[in-house]
Amino acid sequence: MIIIFIGPPFAGKDTQAALLSRKLDLPIFSMGGLIRDAHKSGDKVISHAYNKYTLKGLHIPINIKFGLLKKRIENLDDGFILNNFPATEEDLNTFNKYLTKKNLDVHKVFYLNISKEEMKERFKASSRKRSDDDSKIISVRREIQDRDRIPVISYFRNLGILEEINGERDIDIVHKDILSRL
Repeated sequence: MIIIFIGPPFAGKDTQAALLSRKLDLPIFSMGGLIRDAHKSGDKVISHAYNKYTLKGLHIPINIKFGLLKKRIENLDDGFILNNFPATEEDLNTFNKYLTKKNLDVHKVFYLNISKEEMKERFKASSRKRSDDDSKIISVRREIQDRDRIPVISYFRNLGILEEINGERDIDIVHKDILSRL
């Protein structure tokens, strides 16, 4: 079973993916987390891309980042949860080619949505410490991601596997909503 969580910054993707991971006993892979880990470990290609793209709120090109994910999912037969990937049409095309080659399908996509105002409030209240969590970068990321996510949302909606979730509700209510749509 392959499940994807997409949505803007601070929509609760990490939280909901973790809750579902425990419930279904599936590993979670966050493209952002994989990129940050590779950057911290000194991967020169990723570090360069991190500084060039991530710290400006931009997406790292798929040819640079996909290898990080592919290494993790290559031998997982029971499935996995992806957090905020695919995020662009380029990501989607590469991921779909990979899935087709492996004879795999995405089971469900949860689009957690929150307003820009809610995102700003959650950012202010957050204790999360990441170099790309700067108010200006967050705002740019939101604008870029909202635009880049359109073809991804459309694709999964057309497949009939996209579930739009109001992420502004209580964590437990959102989790129950997600479970009811599986």
